[in-house]
Amino acid sequence: MLSYQHIFHAGNHADILKHLTLFFVLSSLNKKEKPYTYFDTHSGSGLYDLLDNRSQKTSEAAKGISRLISSKKMISGSHPLLNDYLSLIDRYYSKNFYPGSPEIARMLSRAQDFIVLSELHPKEVDNLKKNMLHPEFEGLCKNVQVHNRNGFEMLKALTPPKTKRGAVLIDPSYEETSDYINCAKTICAVNKKWTNGIIMLWYPLLAHREAEINQMLNEIQTSARSVNPNIEICDLRLEIASKDSHKEMSLKEYEQSEKNPPRLYGSGMLVLNAPWKLEEEINNELEVISSFVSSTSQQSFGINA
Repeated sequence: MLSYQHIFHAGNHADILKHLTLFFVLSSLNKKEKPYTYFDTHSGSGLYDLLDNRSQKTSEAAKGISRLISSKKMISGSHPLLNDYLSLIDRYYSKNFYPGSPEIARMLSRAQDFIVLSELHPKEVDNLKKNMLHPEFEGLCKNVQVHNRNGFEMLKALTPPKTKRGAVLIDPSYEETSDYINCAKTICAVNKKWTNGIIMLWYPLLAHREAEINQMLNEIQTSARSVNPNIEICDLRLEIASKDSHKEMSLKEYEQSEKNPPRLYGSGMLVLNAPWKLEEEINNELEVISSFVSSTSQQSFGINA
């Protein structure tokens, strides 16, 4: 669907999990001089103005990334990964922006690397093209392609990349049930022909979609292990509320609700061909993150299905 706009949710708890994982993966790829290709199937606009009235309307950044940034001094000592991630984010946050995954990749990737972005929403893809050339934030990677096409189709058509090394982030809105099916089909197909590619799938934790989520994850992992029984698979989860706290409602009902009950209780990241120590280090940081963004954090999510 083309109704979803991520600016309503930029900087929320889901972004923190997603982007911290992305930060670790790209940092791991940077340890070798050989070039790599990064694919982003649902890129959005890549950069979000936190003073925009859409962002202000939901206040999700205030309940997510703002809490971590304000607690950065408390975190810095024993959590180097989280501190490095926050240092990057703070370059934008100090100017009232939050970087999406394309912008994070543009800043971390090097001159020899390649970034391939896909966005179907016509307005968002125009913003994405402009933001990839944003004068305030000079990125390292200059090899950036932006496609106005279906991200699943783009990924299947362009993999494996010429660089052989690389990673992909898949994070649809899940506004339609078909997204769960398309994620599984696409990842299974891509993993079979790009067996060493790092595949990152973000998914929501929704009580009423538990069956679809589990079926998607099981199908992907079963297929991946049939290709390589020794493949390293990580399933990372950040839960900001209990499962039974989830209240199914329309976005309009959520906006009119005084208490704003959560419309999802967390999110997950499934990673195929996970880099060494990814699970250990991310889970270590999630314990800290959850202490700041859970319990009193009543965040929304753009899912009506």
